Amino acid sequence: MRFSSTACAVIAGLQLLRGIVTAAALQPVATERIEDVTLQLLVEGGKLLLGTNDIVLELRPSAGPSDVRNVVLVAVRPGAPAESVNADLASDDGGRFHGRLTLPWTGNCRMEVAWHDEHGHHSHDFTVPVVVGHH
Repeated sequence: MRFSSTACAVIAGLQLLRGIVTAAALQPVATERIEDVTLQLLVEGGKLLLGTNDIVLELRPSAGPSDVRNVVLVAVRPGAPAESVNADLASDDGGRFHGRLTLPWTGNCRMEVAWHDEHGHHSHDFTVPVVVGHH
């Protein structure tokens, strides 16, 4: 009988964990096309929130694998350029970078992305909303 109770508890725990992982799936908050590169900013729930956000930035060239490096992501409060926040990004290889971005304001946020690849230096800006809430 003890084995059955333990097995039930493990199965219930795994089902609960699967639900949490599914709910926490990364979704795009922005997708931009820059020449032959698709840029995608992914975040849990598809929303940037006030406070700390775990993010993934993807830079995918349409021609296949690329040597994307020196990626910089800066969040700037529109109308207040002195209020900017850098994201600490680490490479996952293949044009995918993960990190944390802590945003101290709500409303619109201008994201400035810069990177190098085999074709030189590139940069792009886009605007995303920042909301109060939780994932």
